Amino acid sequence: MSDAPRPSLRERVAAHIRELIVADGLGPGEQLPTERELAQRLGVSRVPIREAIRTLSALGIVEVRGRQGMFVADGKLDATADELAAALLRQRAAFDELFAVRRLLEPASAQWAAARATDADVRRLRELLERMDAAAAADPPDHAAYLDADAALHLAIARASGNQVLRRILEAIQDLHRDQIDTSSRRHGRIDQARGDHRRIVEAIAARDPIGAHDAMLEHLARTERAARESLPGT
Repeated sequence: MSDAPRPSLRERVAAHIRELIVADGLGPGEQLPTERELAQRLGVSRVPIREAIRTLSALGIVEVRGRQGMFVADGKLDATADELAAALLRQRAAFDELFAVRRLLEPASAQWAAARATDADVRRLRELLERMDAAAAADPPDHAAYLDADAALHLAIARASGNQVLRRILEAIQDLHRDQIDTSSRRHGRIDQARGDHRRIVEAIAARDPIGAHDAMLEHLARTERAARESLPGT
């Protein structure tokens, strides 16, 4: 009997959508059914449809064009990013492996962002910091909004880095990243500590300090990993 983990609903829905693209003979640029139509066709709610579309978009298979809808992408995605992202998505329980990948990629992401970020990128990062602060200051704290802003900040840094392959990989593992944030942020005082970490990262990027941004991100990941491990059952 195989010990491989059963694919999540999101992963199964993503696989079904890929099969539909092939079965319906849809080529690059052709429009996919709406979220509602896909949900009815696959017999699921719209939530896993959205999650699957986000994954397929990160892998360069589907393109979301705002209110126009969802379309088959042109497929011009770096194969290395596609293969690595797919492998990581199959390893949802691989706690150590995911943190190892994050330690490799995200300090470099922050370093490149400090060298390449536009003024608009920096404004976006500071807006996300404000969202995190507002979520943490709510009574009671809005944990879901905080998690969304935290994950969005890391993706915004990746986009500011100008490295499209790195951005796609981090987008593809966003759900795993969010799970780790959720685990680590439940440690007492961790949200306040993480907000300070993020502010140091953003200020280093704004100051065009690549080494400072790299080191601030690395320190943040070390604290996040430690808090996540301490929050795991049996630790």
